[in-house]
Amino acid sequence: MIKRTLLTLFTLFSLINGALQAQKLGFIAGPQLNYGNVISLDKNAIFQALPNAGFHAGMMYEMDFSNRWGFDAAAMYEMRNMCWNMIYTEEGNETSNKFHRQIGYLNVPAHLFVYLTNNDKGAFTLFAGPVFTCGLHARDLAYENGGLHKPVTYMDADMFSKDQGGRIMRCEFALELGFAYKWQKGFQFRASYMHSLNNGTLNNYLYTLPMEYKSPTYFTQGEVKFSFVYLFDLRK
Repeated sequence: MIKRTLLTLFTLFSLINGALQAQKLGFIAGPQLNYGNVISLDKNAIFQALPNAGFHAGMMYEMDFSNRWGFDAAAMYEMRNMCWNMIYTEEGNETSNKFHRQIGYLNVPAHLFVYLTNNDKGAFTLFAGPVFTCGLHARDLAYENGGLHKPVTYMDADMFSKDQGGRIMRCEFALELGFAYKWQKGFQFRASYMHSLNNGTLNNYLYTLPMEYKSPTYFTQGEVKFSFVYLFDLRK
């Protein structure tokens, strides 16, 4: 009985120790290209998305389950910038505004990855998984699309407040798919695409256009991300 118990404890210790030997922790940062996709049920409204640059930076954790599969997660600050050309036509009259939105998020992605190649020079992996975000701060600026670009609206407070005229849902759920190349000395290059799944419009906001209130807008976000990573091996 004692021998069996000791054998079980030794096996568990070996498994835990093996997992610990595969763990890494470090930093992730890089540029990204963001765009906002707005859809309205009002057929007179047109939203033309204009991609804008942003950035992200934070901490990343990685663990290998085996020489084939692994898991990674990160917590990072992310700044997203996006623009739209907005055109509304009614009875021959056209209203045209340019809308710029900037949002700062706490971004928490979690991925499973698979090694496609793994040798002494480096490894190539594919990864996919959910991304959870929480809005920290945001601002909107709309101005006339032409002439002196006269401002139409500006807002940088209570953007997530449902009771105080907020415009954006604070929380977002997205899916991300990408690839990574990993060098043996802890450096990585990652490229990925992420797209949100839930509608981000709060309080049926109509984006400064004279649309009917019963014409809701649906706001989702897309992102092409390039990341540079350095991870420390926790075995050392």
